Amino acid sequence: MTTTTAVPNAPTMDEIMGFAFKVVGDLAAAMSGAHIYMGDRMGLFKTLAKDGPLTVPQLAEKTGLQERYLREWASVMATSELVDYDPATEAFALPAAKAMVLANEDSPVFVQGIVQMMPSHYGVIPSIMRAFREGGGVPYSEYGEDTFEGTERLFRTGYLNFLVQEWLPATGYIPRLEAGAKVADIGCGRGQAIMVLARAFPKSRFYGFDNYGPVVDAARANAEAAGLSQNTTFEARGSTELPQTGDFDLMMNCDSLHDMVDPEGCARSVRGALKADGAWFIIERNVSDHLEENINPVGRLFYSISGLQCMPASLAHGGKGYGACMGPAKTREIATGAGFTRFEKLPIENPFNQFFLARP
Repeated sequence: MTTTTAVPNAPTMDEIMGFAFKVVGDLAAAMSGAHIYMGDRMGLFKTLAKDGPLTVPQLAEKTGLQERYLREWASVMATSELVDYDPATEAFALPAAKAMVLANEDSPVFVQGIVQMMPSHYGVIPSIMRAFREGGGVPYSEYGEDTFEGTERLFRTGYLNFLVQEWLPATGYIPRLEAGAKVADIGCGRGQAIMVLARAFPKSRFYGFDNYGPVVDAARANAEAAGLSQNTTFEARGSTELPQTGDFDLMMNCDSLHDMVDPEGCARSVRGALKADGAWFIIERNVSDHLEENINPVGRLFYSISGLQCMPASLAHGGKGYGACMGPAKTREIATGAGFTRFEKLPIENPFNQFFLARP
C-alpha cells in the first residue's frame, strides 16, 4: 500500500494564487506606465483636468488625436483607477486630487517626471545587463533626453514648493541669502534649484556645477529664459574640482551626492570651497540604513531608479556606486571623513527626502 507524505511548509493554493495576483498587479502597473507616459507627453491628463469630464469623441475633438487609440488609452486609465469613468455618460474625468498628481506641473506631488524617465531607463537595460556580467556601468551619454528632462520635472516641484519655504530656513542661512551670499549647487542638472533661489534672493550670487555638459547648457538656457542670468553662473565642472576659494557661504548637493563618482572627493572639494563659517546642505533620499526598514513603496521606487540610473552612472567611471539608497550613516561618514566637524540631520518632515547640514 502506497502512502502520501505531506511536504513540510508546502504553500497552499491560496498563498500561491495570492502571490500570483500580486505579481500580475505589478506587471499591469509596469505595462500601464507606457500609457501614463503617452498621456503626459500628449497632454491628455491636462486636457481632462481642464475640460473634463469628456467622452472619448469629445477628447478626440479637443486633442485632434485618433478616437480609437484614445478609447484604448482611456480604458487603461479607468481600469488603473487613474481617471474616473461614469458608465451612465461614458465620460472620463480627472478630479482635482488626481490632477495634482498627474497634471499640475507645479504641484508638490506631481509625478510625471518619474514617468518620463522610464522609457530612457528601459532603453539602457541591455547595457546594464552587460554590466551585471562584466562589471562597469552605463555613462549618462547613453541615456536619452527623457532622463534629464524627467529628472528636472521630478525635482522642480520640491524646489518650487519647499526649498525656500521650509528646507533652507532649517539651516539658519536665510539671513545671509537675503543680505547677499555666495552659493553653489553641485550636480545642478538643468538648474531648477538655482533658479528658485536666484529669484528669491536677488542679492546673492549662485553657481551651478555639473560634470555633464548638455545639462549645463540647458541650465544656462533655462536661466536666460527666466531672466535670471544676472545672478547665476553655470559651469561644466566635476564635483571633485570645485573652486578652492574658501569664500562660499553655502554649498548644496540636492539629491546628487549618491550619484557622484567620488562622493568622498566631492566632500573634500566642498570643504575647500567653503568659508570657515559656511555650511554644506545635503538632500538625500528618505531611506533607512537597514534594508528591512525600506520595504515599502517609496523604498521600492528608490531602489528601482537607483539600479537603472544612479548606481550604474557612477560605476561607469569606476566610481563608488553607492546608489540612491546610500542612507544617513554613509552620508555622515562621507562628511566627517572630509573634515566636517559638525554634522546634523535637520528636523524637516518629508516622505521622500531627508536633509543634512555639515559645517567645518
